[in-house]
Amino acid sequence: MVVLYAVTLLLPGALLGALAGLRGWTLAATAPLLTYALAGLAGPLFTAAGGRWSAASFAIATILAGALAAGLGLLLRRKWPRRDVRRTGPDWSLTAHAGVAVAVVVALGIGIAAVLGGIRSLTAIPQDWDAVFHASGIRYIAETGDGSVFGMATTNWFEGNAHLYYPNAYHLVAAAVYQMSGAPIPTVLNAHTVLIPGLLALTLVAMVHRFGGRPVLAAATALAVVAITPVYDLLWRGPLLPFATGVVLTPLAAVLTKELLDAPGLRAALGPAAAFVGGLAGYFCVHPAILVGAVVFVLPMLLQRWWGPWRSAPRRAAREFGVLVAAGLVAAAVCGVQVAGALSTGGNTEKLDRQVETNVAGAVGQLVTFGHGIDTVQLRLMLIMLLGLACAARLGALRWVIGTAVLFGVLFVITAASGDPTLRVVSSIWWDDSWRLVGLAALPMAVVVGNGVAEVQRFVADAIGRRSSLVGLVTATGVLLAFVLGTRTLYLERDQIRMSQNAGDGPAVSRLEIEGMEAIATIVPPGARVLNDRGDGSAWMYPLTGVKPVAGHYDDLRIGPDATLLAARFNQYLREPAVRSAVAALDIHYVQLDQGFLRSWATRQPGLTDLAGQPWLRVVYSNPDVVLYAIEPGRTGSFNGPVAQ
Repeated sequence: MVVLYAVTLLLPGALLGALAGLRGWTLAATAPLLTYALAGLAGPLFTAAGGRWSAASFAIATILAGALAAGLGLLLRRKWPRRDVRRTGPDWSLTAHAGVAVAVVVALGIGIAAVLGGIRSLTAIPQDWDAVFHASGIRYIAETGDGSVFGMATTNWFEGNAHLYYPNAYHLVAAAVYQMSGAPIPTVLNAHTVLIPGLLALTLVAMVHRFGGRPVLAAATALAVVAITPVYDLLWRGPLLPFATGVVLTPLAAVLTKELLDAPGLRAALGPAAAFVGGLAGYFCVHPAILVGAVVFVLPMLLQRWWGPWRSAPRRAAREFGVLVAAGLVAAAVCGVQVAGALSTGGNTEKLDRQVETNVAGAVGQLVTFGHGIDTVQLRLMLIMLLGLACAARLGALRWVIGTAVLFGVLFVITAASGDPTLRVVSSIWWDDSWRLVGLAALPMAVVVGNGVAEVQRFVADAIGRRSSLVGLVTATGVLLAFVLGTRTLYLERDQIRMSQNAGDGPAVSRLEIEGMEAIATIVPPGARVLNDRGDGSAWMYPLTGVKPVAGHYDDLRIGPDATLLAARFNQYLREPAVRSAVAALDIHYVQLDQGFLRSWATRQPGLTDLAGQPWLRVVYSNPDVVLYAIEPGRTGSFNGPVAQ
């Protein structure tokens, strides 16, 4: 299952990237981003044309896009013969490439071990807020073929003409994997989640290589990033799966920007320009906030690049800025449907007023010790990072990552420690969520940690006093091994504990509740909607079994009038005609109540209290954690068995 997901992520994008002229580490790392761009753009187009999104249509879209790119490339080569292929990165030896590849594989393995060690099984249900929405979106797209940017939101917001935009590239790819594998939806979610740390290691290696970093720096960075706990906090809290996917791809913004700006002449720039536009489209289709984060990520890089030209040759800097703006406008045009959807929904979103978590000193301390949201710190990583910071001059063309770390660090501190509404306007792009911003800050900080490890290797090699490839290989291997062991196998146990935070038998969905939902799916007729409580985890009935609930998500903002009325007054069914009308309008014949609640402070919705023993409700299924009532207005009598209250 994990292999199938990896192939689905890499193959379409690798084809398009290769046709755009990307090679090596850049091609391998950029492939998932271009895959998401292809799916995110093609899904709404298929729907608008009256087609269905599926694994087959994904394959057709890949073939058509590949054929178009190949045809354009052929025409360009005939008109402008290609010059010698330029190098895009340092001339690493084959041994160096192989060594870095081994480090990436180790990072992938550590990431898989950290995630699986926490959730225990690929079939585990993520027990937090966002997961059920993403799971429902995947099933909705797979069942209906609706790849539009508004469709999947109807799993919760289905009344009237509600059109709520949500970026769906992540779900379009996952729906194709779901159809090809036939695996349960939670397995599809987790098969991608276990890949995220390894993919992040790959993108950072591509960035280090593209900016001329040494192989040992690339390898150390790959290992460092899968040790940093804030990376895993994006994978259990929520989990924020599309956002976390976008975080993984963020370093590629710097890679693709450099590819475009370094191209010698118009002919050579066409392929990188296409890849750059595709990358921007991929960011937007995965998550618009990630596109903003990608811009923030590259700002220090551009400042470092242009610092000299602005003083000595301002025309070059101005020209390159113009190229980036023009490419951005092309990307906006390509993403016209997505941009229109985002703009249509933006005015309907509620402002989040999150509580201040700590003071400024506390936030800075959490940032530099990788201790946000946890009682312990990653002291070893911090000390190595300080060494890397002291040796920042050795980063060369990568010195700008320090500026990126500062930018995201400041945004994190503002979000975690400041209640000033003016300061938090900017952080509201990321939902005033300090967890997201500290996760983004971890990316450049991992490079600085890697620099600390690389400088230790340089010192050891210089101490030996003999420069040779063998000395470099032996010292690099020794220092990297010491780094892994000295950080307790890259803090594996700590990260496994974090990943176990919201996995297991409840609180949202227990083993008995899963059994109940599966049994209930054999009772409820296809297409019928089941009234349920918004806080008790029963929204999982749709992604697990296909039965449609009234409450398809924990979020009760902007839900329709009938769903709102039933949540408040369904128990007045016999007394209030408006309640009976709402039940009829939503075609509800069954009510399901589950025992567990997602949040410890949650209580049963007022309209769903005191249902046990009502003469107009008949229990048709129950176990200690689940009860299903059939609505029968003309029935008398009661049921005295175990029910969930």
